[in-house]
Amino acid sequence: MRYILIFLLITAGLGFGLTEQEKDRLLMLIQGLFKDRVYSLSAKKAQEYLDKTDPDDPYREKVFLLQLQAYIKEGDREKILSMIDSVNKYEFREETRKRVYATVLNVFEENPDDKAEVLKRIIRYTQGYERKQLLEKLASIYYRNKKWAKILELPPEKELNLIKLMALYKMGRYMDVIKETERMKKYLPDQKDDVLYYRALAFFKLGREDKAASYMEAITFKTPEVIKFLSGYYFKRKKYLLAEKYLKLLSIEKGYQDYAFYMLGVIEDQEKRYKKAAEYYKRAAEFDTKYGKLANKRINQLRNAGVIGNKGKSYYSVRVILFYSQKKAKDFIKKYELEGCFIRPYKKYIAVYCGSFDTKKEAVKEKKKLIRKGFKDIIIEKIKI
Repeated sequence: MRYILIFLLITAGLGFGLTEQEKDRLLMLIQGLFKDRVYSLSAKKAQEYLDKTDPDDPYREKVFLLQLQAYIKEGDREKILSMIDSVNKYEFREETRKRVYATVLNVFEENPDDKAEVLKRIIRYTQGYERKQLLEKLASIYYRNKKWAKILELPPEKELNLIKLMALYKMGRYMDVIKETERMKKYLPDQKDDVLYYRALAFFKLGREDKAASYMEAITFKTPEVIKFLSGYYFKRKKYLLAEKYLKLLSIEKGYQDYAFYMLGVIEDQEKRYKKAAEYYKRAAEFDTKYGKLANKRINQLRNAGVIGNKGKSYYSVRVILFYSQKKAKDFIKKYELEGCFIRPYKKYIAVYCGSFDTKKEAVKEKKKLIRKGFKDIIIEKIKI
């Protein structure tokens, strides 16, 4: 009996256990301090409540969540992060645990380094599918922020092997990329095309274009970038039929049409089929891009050389400005980077023209482009060859 009494006195001295009245007073104090924005003391009293109440106390989870909010209001980074570990120390519901994770993640949403730290802490307490998902999210944060070495430090999970391969490529470790892509079993079945793509790129970076092309060809679902690479590869080797095959595929892809039509025109140009080349160039010239301007320029060269169009035939062009000398006209074209434009005599002047079109409707489109660039007093003119 004597020993039991001593034990009770010791535990009472340590502060374990609160009467209902003491709990009520402490709860009111915690809430009052929080409401009065005395967050540090509110969090401290919340911890006192957690330390002195039984695990089955119905208010513990609410007090814990209020403590988290107090740390957030106070802006205490380390205390907020520590709540990930704390919530796993107590026997709280799964719903509360996930709510804490989501709240802490939201606090650090704008800071990639802190968000990564939160995920790393949460991953310690997860397993199975949830853990894999969080690891993939962590890897994505590292990738977006170019933390290539951090990606390579992640645990060996099959789901992460592709992003690790991408990190190796970004680091310029091309031989390692080739080594890591020798066995497809290391990757998920639906990642085969991506693995082949990076293997091909690694060979290309090492100057092995033949190897790169062979692996690009092995890709089942070729992206526009892969198709563009193959078209360029075969064009450089004068395998025009294969280049044409891929360029025609590329010509239906938005964002690549100007390049595809221009290169198809170049192939026809190489084979001296100038009328066919001009048809492709005209389609490329519809785009206000680098390749559209090059196409326009080439059309003008072909017209001036007399290899397209018959004598007496006419075309439409947009007259931009008049000068007294050829030099000033050429300087104007150079200054404003009017690659698809040319000069020709107009009465006693030298005129700058842009584009050559079979219909006035096509010329109107060019005129609108030039107006958007700030040119005024421009007119459409019909020019005889």
